[in-house]
Amino acid sequence: MSVIAISRGSLLATKKLVEGLKDRLGYRVLSREEVIDAAGKYGIEETGLGEKDIMEGHPPGYWHERVDQRMHYLICFKTALLDFAVEGSIIYHGNLAHILLNEVPFVLRVRVNAPLGDRVKMLVDEEGLSREDAIAKIKDMDQRRRLWTQFLYDAEVIDPIFFDLVLNLERIAVDDAIEMVVTEVKKGMFQPSEESLKVLKDIHLASMVKTYLMKADKTKTLDLDITADSSTGHVIVSGSLPPDAHQTREADIQSVLTRIEAVKEAEVRVTFG
Repeated sequence: MSVIAISRGSLLATKKLVEGLKDRLGYRVLSREEVIDAAGKYGIEETGLGEKDIMEGHPPGYWHERVDQRMHYLICFKTALLDFAVEGSIIYHGNLAHILLNEVPFVLRVRVNAPLGDRVKMLVDEEGLSREDAIAKIKDMDQRRRLWTQFLYDAEVIDPIFFDLVLNLERIAVDDAIEMVVTEVKKGMFQPSEESLKVLKDIHLASMVKTYLMKADKTKTLDLDITADSSTGHVIVSGSLPPDAHQTREADIQSVLTRIEAVKEAEVRVTFG
C-alpha cells in the first residue's frame, strides 16, 4: 500500500504523468471530484465549498467569515481521502492531499510544474482562444487557485517545503518524470511499515470521528481534539467548551460517538469555562 499525492500546476501535464504512473504501478487514480463524491456521506455538500466550479463563483473573501464551513469541508474531504488510502495504493492529483495527508509518514508528495507554452497551446487548441487570451486566462486561474489554497489551508501550499519531489516539465520529459516518481515511491521511506500503517489507520479513525461531530447539530460548533487508537477502537475527545450546560454537552458528544461502529470505547475529557 502506497500513496502518491500530486499537486498540479497544469491539468494536461499531470494527466500524462498520472496515466504513466498508473500503467507502471497499477495504483488507483483519484481526482478531486471523486473524493468530493465519496465525501457526500459525511455532509460535504452542506459546506457549500465542494462545487466543481467554486473558484468561478464567490471569491475566497466571501467565505472568510464562514470558518465553520471551511473546517467542515476540509475534514470531510480528508476523511474521504483517508477512506481510499486505507483500502489500498492510490495516486491523488489535485491541490489538497499533500497538506491533508501530511501526518501520514509514507505519503510521497509531488509537485508538477508545466511549461507555460504547453498550457497556452492546450487552451488555444481546446477552447479556440488567442495566445494573448490564453495567457491571461492562465494567469487568472493561477491567481484564483493560489488565493483559494491560501484560504483553505492558511499557507502558501506551492512552497517546495511541502513536497518531496518537484518536477519541472519544462526541463524534464514526462517519461523521465514518471521514472523518477516510480523510483522514489519504491524507496523504504515511502513504503508503509506496520508502524506507519497504524499511524494511517489512527488518523483515519480520528478524522472520521471529527466528521461525525461536525455534522451533528449539537456538536458541530465545538472546538474538539480527537486522538484514536485504531487497533482497540479507543477514542479520546478533548477540548475547552463554554461553561453552560456542560452535562448536556458531554452527553451530546457521547451520543455521536455511539453511532460510529469503529469506536469501541470513548473518553470525553473536556474542560468548561
